[in-house]
Amino acid sequence: MERRIELRQVVDIIAMFLVVQLGGLLIASLVFTTSPIAHSSASIQTSSIDALGYVVYIIAVALVLLLVIRFYNGELLFKAIEAVVVVLPSFIVFTIVLGYLAPASFTNYNIIYAIALILAVSLIVIKNLRPGFRNVITIIASIGVGVVLGLDFSFYEALLFMAFIAIYDYIAVFVTKHMVTMAKAISSRNLAFLIGTSDIEAVPASYFTKKELDEYRKEIKESNAGKNPLIKKIMNGGRIPVMSQIQLGAGDLGLPLMLTVSAFPQFLNYTASLVIVVGATVGMAFTMFFLKKYQRPLPAIPPLFAFICIALGVYLLLLNLSNALFSLLLIAIGALTMMFGIVFTLKNEAEKKNASRGLNSSNR
Repeated sequence: MERRIELRQVVDIIAMFLVVQLGGLLIASLVFTTSPIAHSSASIQTSSIDALGYVVYIIAVALVLLLVIRFYNGELLFKAIEAVVVVLPSFIVFTIVLGYLAPASFTNYNIIYAIALILAVSLIVIKNLRPGFRNVITIIASIGVGVVLGLDFSFYEALLFMAFIAIYDYIAVFVTKHMVTMAKAISSRNLAFLIGTSDIEAVPASYFTKKELDEYRKEIKESNAGKNPLIKKIMNGGRIPVMSQIQLGAGDLGLPLMLTVSAFPQFLNYTASLVIVVGATVGMAFTMFFLKKYQRPLPAIPPLFAFICIALGVYLLLLNLSNALFSLLLIAIGALTMMFGIVFTLKNEAEKKNASRGLNSSNR
């Protein structure tokens, strides 16, 4: 059973989101310095593919992952995929940091790469030994993804790419719903593709109907959760353990950072990057508001993209009136994306309520 999301959980998610955005911007700033090894480290990027090409690649990967979830019952393959997703971007982060810290006269890059690889591999080892470190490791990997894409894309390519992903995110969550299936499978295996925060409360059994209690006990039995000593103790005391949980995908962390990083070479100052961080944070808070209200799986990229566009449009409008047309276009795109998202969410919620009423009527 689930209960309402607490403010503490929302604050935790926003705090981790900000760690990725500001931490990633700091890592990228090391590349923008004159350190030769940091520049060499940053050169280990993905090959240049246009924004649409990356979207096709992401959809293809999602389809493969869905097939694996559907037909593969083991754990080894998931662990291997997790290792690749964690090690590669983390390796980039460590090479940039180590390259910056190394003396300017140091030119043996292979030593830097070897140490960075050891550190990156150690993350996945730690994750398997101490699953509670999942959030920290996901944050590091997300920073790597955001920095690499931000350095690989121009600002306008990054903006276009995020727009494509916003559309895909709506479809994947509300239409095909395969993103929800993937999130459940990833969460159940505690893979480092998500950050999350949870809260448990022991609620008196008298607060629930007999039907709810019967369904709860059946679910506990089927999941073997009843063998947990803590759950046993709570239930023997006449209470029911209920949980609220928020989880956020690594893509929701890395894509705003991509745009933040790509903004610096375009505007040659950190103000625009910080404006994007502010817009993304407002978008995340807006997403959390809807999540608290409706407690349904929601796409995070569209509101993030919407508020980034609005914040950036206002900033550019105030900065230079000669960019008024582009600024107003950004604000309009952001507003339309947000309006579309609200309508889509409310429509989806209404459909679920109607379906629930129909089911209850048929049961009677």
